[in-house]
Amino acid sequence: EQGVMQLTDTGHYRMGSAFENTTEVNASDVSIEFYFYIGDGSGADGLSLTALDTARMTQYLGGNGCGIGYGGDVHCTGGHRLPGWAIEVDTYYNGGGVDPTHLDHVMFSFSDSAESLWAPLPEMEDTGWHKMTVVVSAPHVYVAIDDVVYIDEDISGNFDFDAYVGFTAATGGATNQHLIQSLMVTSYVCEDTP
Repeated sequence: EQGVMQLTDTGHYRMGSAFENTTEVNASDVSIEFYFYIGDGSGADGLSLTALDTARMTQYLGGNGCGIGYGGDVHCTGGHRLPGWAIEVDTYYNGGGVDPTHLDHVMFSFSDSAESLWAPLPEMEDTGWHKMTVVVSAPHVYVAIDDVVYIDEDISGNFDFDAYVGFTAATGGATNQHLIQSLMVTSYVCEDTP
C-alpha cells in the first residue's frame, strides 16, 4: 500500500522504529495526527508515538517485547528507554507492575519520571485503521483515538526539549503487524521579539 510504513511484521521478537529526523519539534508544544493498524498476529505488543530528545538520544530503538520499542529497564524487556516522552498503544498485558490494566490501553509517560497518564481502550487489534490525534501543550496532554478522547489532562514532567517525532513497535512471544500512515505534525514555535 502506498504511504504505509511497517514497523513490525508478524514475526516473533521483532522491533522497529521510524523517526522524522530531518526536522526537530518543540516537545512541549506540538500537534500530531496519524493512522495506525494493529493486527494479523496473535496479540502483542503494541506501538508508540515517541518524542525523542535529540540532545540525549543515542539510538532510535529502546527495549523489545513489553518495551514496545521505546521503553526499557524493566524485567520483561531488554534495552534502555528512549529519552523524551512517549504515548503507547499497548495491546498485551505483561503484569508484574508493568501495565496498569489487563485491557488494551493508551499511556503517556516520560523517560525520566514515574508520572504517567493512561486510559483503557476498546479492542485495537481489529485489523482496521484507527486515527490518533495528539496535542501536547505543556503541561496539558490530549489524546483521542477515532475521535474519542481518552487523555485530556495536565501532567508534571520534562517537556522542555527539542525532539524527533516518530514511532516504535515490538512483538514478543505473541505477535502483530504494526503499521502507520498519514502522519501530520504541526509544531508551534513562538519567537521572542526584542
